[in-house]
Amino acid sequence: MMTLVNDRVEVIRNAKEQDEICKKQYCEPNYLLYQSFGLRRRSPPQAQRPAPTPPPFTGPAPKPDPVNPANEVVDVAKQLMSTPEAWSVTEGDPEIIVANIDSGIDLDHPDLKSNLWVNSKEVGGAPGQDRDGNGYANDVHGYDFYAKNGKPVDQNGHGTHTAGTIAALRNGVGVIGVAPKVKLMALRFIGPEGQGSTADAISAIRYATRMGAKLISASWGGGGYSSLLDQAVQDAQRAGVIFVAAAGNEGKDITRTPTYPANLNGVIAVAATDETDQLTYFSNYGAGAVMIAAPGDKILSTYVGRGYKTLSGTSMATPQVAGAIALALSKNKSLQASAIKSALCSSADPIRGGFGVQCGRINIGRFVKGI
Repeated sequence: MMTLVNDRVEVIRNAKEQDEICKKQYCEPNYLLYQSFGLRRRSPPQAQRPAPTPPPFTGPAPKPDPVNPANEVVDVAKQLMSTPEAWSVTEGDPEIIVANIDSGIDLDHPDLKSNLWVNSKEVGGAPGQDRDGNGYANDVHGYDFYAKNGKPVDQNGHGTHTAGTIAALRNGVGVIGVAPKVKLMALRFIGPEGQGSTADAISAIRYATRMGAKLISASWGGGGYSSLLDQAVQDAQRAGVIFVAAAGNEGKDITRTPTYPANLNGVIAVAATDETDQLTYFSNYGAGAVMIAAPGDKILSTYVGRGYKTLSGTSMATPQVAGAIALALSKNKSLQASAIKSALCSSADPIRGGFGVQCGRINIGRFVKGI
């Protein structure tokens, strides 16, 4: 169980203490949340079963081709979304901070380390020292709410992958993020096995809101409704933070069977499409809940061990949208959530079959140029 004490979520583990506290104030279950909620429960039809995913590349970063110094992978997904057209307008502004709430980030990855947000007041602090007085010691690039320390190092790979899709550096090697010049705030609440608690997710959301994130990318979900999670998300939005979340991978209509945080009020829920602009077999849908879709099938991005890997899921679609919104905010920092949502919808491309998503598949070039 968990409760809110002095604006912080407290987890109650002792049964006797739980009875005493919960008689006096509101308590609710501390649900588990998952990075790939639903994905492993469903198998694609035999005819659509993908080829085995290659193992992650864990050697040194690829070297630029001497004939083509810009030896970057501008992948099929980015071409579908007209992302290079958006880059003609902006590649992002370092003042725009995207909180990647996930399993952490490979902080030494060559495609990511230069784009990590830096809490300058904490640089050079002694171990255990909270130099900026925010209640979290040594939080230079963010915080690890899973392990309760200032080094949100990814031990799973999922968070590094989503981070790369948002903001992998344009450095002539590896991959390019949708917004390669914005900053990533690394917030870990998901552990090595791909799950984390609602209480830790709430703490991460509150941290992001307090520390200046303009945007939260949340590629996770699957727990029951939590009013405390809902409150944290609504507080973030009232503070001007845009909240983007994965619709989930159960192949279901979440208008009828909600999942959280995707179904919370004001959240931009993201479905996944494939390279033919069809909704993927695994993607959740529901035009009453899912606003936008983005490519989420066989997406190449950064991975732990300074490597790269191809993954699929609405988790991979969500950071595409988060990166696009980061570009829009880079172009116009005064944009409100309502204007962003309207522009996302009006600029989207239709999905083949046309069902289950309110606005269609994101067209990043048209979206950013229209801001």
